[in-house]
Amino acid sequence: MMTLLMRNDTLTESQTQFYIAEAALAIDSIHKMGFIHRDIKPDNLLLDAKGHIKLSDFGLCTGLKKAHRTEFYKDLSQAKPTSDHADSRRRAEGWNKKRRRLAYSTVGTPDYIAPEVFQHKGYTNSCDWWSLGVIMFEMLIGYPPFCSSTPQETYKKVMNWKDALIFPHEMPIRANARHLIQSFCCGAESRLSNLDEIQRHPFFLNVDWDHIRERPAAIAVNIRSIDDTSNFDEFPNADLSWPNVTDPMKSYQKNLAFINYTYKAFDGWTNTDRILGHQLSQHQQQQQQRYQNAVQSKELSKIPSAR
Repeated sequence: MMTLLMRNDTLTESQTQFYIAEAALAIDSIHKMGFIHRDIKPDNLLLDAKGHIKLSDFGLCTGLKKAHRTEFYKDLSQAKPTSDHADSRRRAEGWNKKRRRLAYSTVGTPDYIAPEVFQHKGYTNSCDWWSLGVIMFEMLIGYPPFCSSTPQETYKKVMNWKDALIFPHEMPIRANARHLIQSFCCGAESRLSNLDEIQRHPFFLNVDWDHIRERPAAIAVNIRSIDDTSNFDEFPNADLSWPNVTDPMKSYQKNLAFINYTYKAFDGWTNTDRILGHQLSQHQQQQQQRYQNAVQSKELSKIPSAR
C-alpha cells in the first residue's frame, strides 16, 4: 500500500472505500482473536497477486510483545509547539519526500499512532481504528493529517488532534468520508470501534462485505510472470564484501589457544606480576607461567582449566 500511495499520491473515494473495507475486515479478525495489532500503517498493508489487502507485521501485536515500541518517542513531549501552516500541496510534496526516506529507515514515524498509546496509561484495540482513520485521510488527501518535518512536531499534532485534524479546502471530499475519518480519529471513549457499526456507516453504502474479496480489486495488480518483481520496493544494493584479512591462519592460530577457555582475568598480568596492587601468590605465578608456556609451545593440553 505504501508503494501504491507513493505512485498515485491520492486515491479516489471508490478505491479508498475498497481498501479501507478490506483493511477493516483484517483488523477485526485480529481483534476477535484477542489481539491488538498496534502498528497499522500503509507499510503493513500488503497487496496480494489479485490486488486484495493482506495485513502483515505482527511484531508489536499484543501477546507477542509486552508494550508498544514508543521508546523512540519518550522525549517528544518536550518538543515546542509547532506552527506548521503549509498548504496541502506543499505538505503533500514534503510527505512524499519523507515517505521515501522512511522506506529505507528502521526508526519509523509516529504519524499513525493513537494519542492514548503515547500516554502509557493503558489502551484498547480501538487504537488500531485510529490508525485506519489516519490511513484513510492519507489516501484521500495525499498525506497523513498530522505529518510534520520532525517526529516531535508530529507528536504534538497527534496529542493536539482536536485542533490539528484539518481537512484542506483545496482537497474537498464528501461529507460521508469526512465523517468516517472523524469517527476514527477522535477520543478513544467515543471512537468508532465496532465492525458492525463501521459496516453500517454511509461511506460504505453498497459495499458487499460478504463477497468483497471475490470482486476485482480497486486497482489491478499487473504480474507479467511468476518471477516478476516490479511490484516490490527497490532498495539500494548492500555491500556484501568480506572484510580484508591479511593472514587468516595467523588469526586462527592466535585464537586457538583460547578454545573452551573461560577465565577472563588475564588482562591484569603484566611484567610487574601485580594485579590490582596485590602481589601474585605463588600458585598464581605458577599458573601464569604454565599458561604462557602452553601458548608459546601451542600445547593446548597444558592450559589449566578455568576455575
